[in-house]
Amino acid sequence: MGWRTIILTKEAKLSLRMNHLVITSDETKTIFLEEISSIIIENPSISMTGHVMNALVAAKIHVVLCDKAHLPMTNIQSIYGHHRQSKHITQQIAWVEARKELLWKILIEQKLNNQAKLLQYFQLDGYDEMQLLVGNVALGDTTNREGYGAKIYFHKLYGNHFIRGYDDTINAGLNYGYALLHSLFARLIVSKGYLTEIGIFHKNEFNQYNLASDLMEIFRPIVDGIVYQMDKDVFTKENRRALINLFEYKVEIRGKSYYLTQAAQIFIDGCMEYLNTGNKGRLQLPNLDYKVYKWGV
Repeated sequence: MGWRTIILTKEAKLSLRMNHLVITSDETKTIFLEEISSIIIENPSISMTGHVMNALVAAKIHVVLCDKAHLPMTNIQSIYGHHRQSKHITQQIAWVEARKELLWKILIEQKLNNQAKLLQYFQLDGYDEMQLLVGNVALGDTTNREGYGAKIYFHKLYGNHFIRGYDDTINAGLNYGYALLHSLFARLIVSKGYLTEIGIFHKNEFNQYNLASDLMEIFRPIVDGIVYQMDKDVFTKENRRALINLFEYKVEIRGKSYYLTQAAQIFIDGCMEYLNTGNKGRLQLPNLDYKVYKWGV
């Protein structure tokens, strides 16, 4: 599993040489494929062959292509992610509703707890209110504690004037960071032989990544913390770099510290195992220890 994040901002040509990625631009750089975790392609004029794209997918490298505004637009992933894909999809379609409801309850409890800890880390109000919500999440979150918590959380973090979805710098940062997380989870889910379209809570017919939307929820506060420390006047190149660095962060899971991509894999494996077997003991939830992160730019 690689650990390096490669950001391509200039017009360049990508090629392969003896299991290395060769980047030819103003200068030529050669990087061992096994060292690469993610590639963020910000320049739409990057040139690469289908052979290169297939090699990146085979090496399980997370590849994101940005649009002209440098916003994540496309991720490259395999159509057939696993040799037992048919079996896994059959299992996914038959997931028991009660298991999905319990898993969603657990995920929302963890998300609210992670949000509360972020407020506490930045010495903001709201920790106690968020913790009260954690203890009142129903199966399937039928009382929408997540939505109520979001109102408290975002107002405490970004101010009472903040409205999610508005066209401003904070929302631009959140959208950028969440898109990076979304693409990572979508690729990992496909690599394990499951369909991203079939979620446990998100069921939007226009969202082809419903399952990724479900499972990335508890990791969102990593993005929120980076955006909190950004320049709020304009969304800059430096802000994008700070958000891309989230792939370099360590997350504690299963009693050890892992890079975000590795932790996400362990987390997804546990969720799939629980949904397939009902063994709750297989769940592995991440601990976001904000003190170890280098926030901001």
